Amino acid sequence: MAARKHQTQKKRREGARPHKIHLNIGTVIFLAAFVYLILRLFLYFTETHITSYQVVSGPLSSNETYTAIALREESVVYAETDGYIHYYTTDVSKVGKNSPVCSIGNSEKVSVLTETTAEQKADARKILSEYAASYSADRFSELNGTRSALENVLRGDSSQALEDAGAMLAQEDGVVVYTTDGYEGYTTEDVTEDWFDVNSYSGQAHLSSDQVNAGDPVYRLVTSEEWTLVIPVTDRQFAKLSTMTSIKVKFLKDGQTQNGTIETRQIQGKNYAFVTLQNGMARYAQDRFLNIELVTNIQSGLKIPNTAITKKEFYQIPTAYRTAGGDSSSYGVLREVLKDDGTMTTEFVSVTFYTDPEEQLADGETRSYYYVDPSQLEAGDVLVAQDSQTKFTVRDTVSLKGVYRLNVGYAVFCPINVLDQNDEFTIIASGTSYGVSQYDYIAADASAVVENQIMN
Repeated sequence: MAARKHQTQKKRREGARPHKIHLNIGTVIFLAAFVYLILRLFLYFTETHITSYQVVSGPLSSNETYTAIALREESVVYAETDGYIHYYTTDVSKVGKNSPVCSIGNSEKVSVLTETTAEQKADARKILSEYAASYSADRFSELNGTRSALENVLRGDSSQALEDAGAMLAQEDGVVVYTTDGYEGYTTEDVTEDWFDVNSYSGQAHLSSDQVNAGDPVYRLVTSEEWTLVIPVTDRQFAKLSTMTSIKVKFLKDGQTQNGTIETRQIQGKNYAFVTLQNGMARYAQDRFLNIELVTNIQSGLKIPNTAITKKEFYQIPTAYRTAGGDSSSYGVLREVLKDDGTMTTEFVSVTFYTDPEEQLADGETRSYYYVDPSQLEAGDVLVAQDSQTKFTVRDTVSLKGVYRLNVGYAVFCPINVLDQNDEFTIIASGTSYGVSQYDYIAADASAVVENQIMN
């Protein structure tokens, strides 16, 4: 009995004995990798991330677009009698003085050619192509002018009615346009704010076979190639444009550009710009309103975000203290040092000048100072000019604007030369000493970077 009890107690003790955990090399590696991954995730979500920006070349911003009114030297020609109008020439065509433009007859119908010539077909295709290229859903009224132009092309000069009727002759050389709108005869002195209400604008297209009464407008004649664009502008635009005397205009209708003179004026408390052009009038003679772009952002360079710009202090060293090294391939300064015997001597210190000693200035100017990184010299260092006994004590510093370039795996300060700036971006000069180049990567936010910081 006692023996059986002893065996039972022994089995209980053996059953309570804990199992040993056996670790092999694979388990250890897995646990280490898991711990490393957890640490990397923790560091990733807690550290400050550096966002890079690739430097690109271009203008500061897109040019602003405007809706302009075109004023020309033009006059309206009115019907002399009642009847049906028939035109001799195509819309927007040049005529000479005393050339027949149209006639007014008793018949609405006119005969047309039984066979269309190749020239007429080519002219018709051109008219339709131009209409398709400039079509806008909110300017459907242009269809009437296109229809009139097609009718005149296809009719040609064979209409017996035109031959029999008394023709109305052009009083001057000019360009005939078969639309009128009431703006004819206005000058820049007559500008009012109401002019620019596009929704209330209405032009009248005059078509062959239309019935007219004596005194009705039948066409307008533009007699000068010089014309003016009148543009309402904001205070900010007014201030910028007021500094300019000439400007390039891009017409959004067809992408064409031309240069003109510009002046700004305030009329009845409103700001206006007036661009005078010497050519291109006939191309847009049918248009009273034109969507244009004024090319004002001509300053181009390397474009960077404003947040990338920071400042760094540099020692300001007069140019007279720059000297070449012993091998003539490096530049630096001569610095006074105290020898062990108490006498003074000089030593050559190679430094980086953040303005290139070989860089030429415009207009024959000479450089007054170079800039040296404070890590290469110390305040109180005495520099000696190579060709004289004059001395200079390193003391004064100046702040240079720059960015942090990230190309080499760590943050390197690069000075910049600012050309232009707006609220978001800055244009800087390219090719500056120790500066940045197109396609370099820089820190998008300089405040998140420390110089020489290694990029992960």
